[in-house]
Amino acid sequence: MRPARHFAFAALLLAALALVAPRAAVAQPAVGEHRTPAGIAFRHLAVADTHHALAFAWSDGYALTQPGKAGLAMLGPRLLLEGSRGVGESDRIEQLKDLQASLGLSGSAHFTRGVLAAPRPKFAEAAGLLADLLADPALPADRLAHAKKSFAISSRQSQENAETLASRLFSRLLLGRDGPEGNLQRLVVGDPAAHEAVEVADVEAWRRAVLGRERLTIVSAGPMSADEVAGEIDRIFAKLPGVGHDIGPAPKLRASGKLIVLERAVVQTAIVAGGPMASARERDVLPGSLAVRVLGGGFESRLTKAVREGLGATYGIRAGLQQLHPEASALVISTAVDNAKAAAALAAIRKEYARWREEGVTAAEIEPLKTRFTTEMRESLRRAPGAAQRVRDFVLVGLPVDYLAGYETRLRALTDGAVSDWLRAHFPKEPLTIVVVAPSAEGLGADCVIKSADEIARCE
Repeated sequence: MRPARHFAFAALLLAALALVAPRAAVAQPAVGEHRTPAGIAFRHLAVADTHHALAFAWSDGYALTQPGKAGLAMLGPRLLLEGSRGVGESDRIEQLKDLQASLGLSGSAHFTRGVLAAPRPKFAEAAGLLADLLADPALPADRLAHAKKSFAISSRQSQENAETLASRLFSRLLLGRDGPEGNLQRLVVGDPAAHEAVEVADVEAWRRAVLGRERLTIVSAGPMSADEVAGEIDRIFAKLPGVGHDIGPAPKLRASGKLIVLERAVVQTAIVAGGPMASARERDVLPGSLAVRVLGGGFESRLTKAVREGLGATYGIRAGLQQLHPEASALVISTAVDNAKAAAALAAIRKEYARWREEGVTAAEIEPLKTRFTTEMRESLRRAPGAAQRVRDFVLVGLPVDYLAGYETRLRALTDGAVSDWLRAHFPKEPLTIVVVAPSAEGLGADCVIKSADEIARCE
């Protein structure tokens, strides 16, 4: 799926795969559990950096409970960044520049996440800006209107892209349009209808329901000690109301196993295939991360060799996990291929997936990936902002505080047999659900053919 937001949730469980600028490897820092004088829990790790960082998040399923207003999850954080009543957005940006600091807020269906980073001598001043922003946001109506218009334009423009359209139809099949799943589906695909009805009063209600001390996760990383940063955490968060919002139950994902073709005049045929992962209680998905890399995670992956090298049908093909809830995810395979080779590409994807699921992975495939994962993890912990966000995302999916310390040991201990067993137990069984956007359905063996995206309901 081309839009970055379609994989926003995957970052939670696949955080170990992110990359930052290469530097020499070092030992992984230990993560400690602490409390501020006001009683706010936080995790802390020492990182030798010029900047100190706080990564924080609130559980946030509130928007999904508001009919027609799922877009609150993204519009709320965006509007907060417009500034406080005392400091407008442009002034805040200039102040952050002067402090050599950075501040970010973003929303997804189940979490509102943020990060603050500043040089150690200026961290307290930067913390004051964030405290002011959370305590008394301006929430300007004109900026909300502008944000809604931007979302709508972006959504309609991306609708013209075949891969985006295929991914949206796939999400519709996966989630449906009724109940909470329908709200989630509209948010995941960027449907303008999820944003149009949101007003300033809705954002204020969201803020008061979600941005409190309950269900707040905080991770501190950098040169400051836990005692030093505890006071700044209280300054930012202690005056927030004692509220919070649960993320809610996992969505009920559906697996039709159908091949659906939308006929449209496109330069390349777009293919999106996959299905729900089996429900699992374990939070550590390292085996799955290795397995999906073998399937479709780079030039050495099986799908790339079959579809790009074997057929010459595409420049690239990707496989990954779309995280739709901490306890619900889906495998997604996506590519754009030569129209004349679409049928062959579909056959190759099905064949390679069946072989991968039946035979599993080999030691020759996962051993180089272990080295790569180790390097990627170490490098991502080099800088305070990356380290704080990495640990925060581990915490959000329920991994234990010592997960980071034992990461490399667990990774090295994984055998090809263990990874193969994991993938057979968790990845979707055949047949996969497949959506194709192509000039013609002829020769593709479609179970359902439609002329417009609006017809997808009859294929469900």
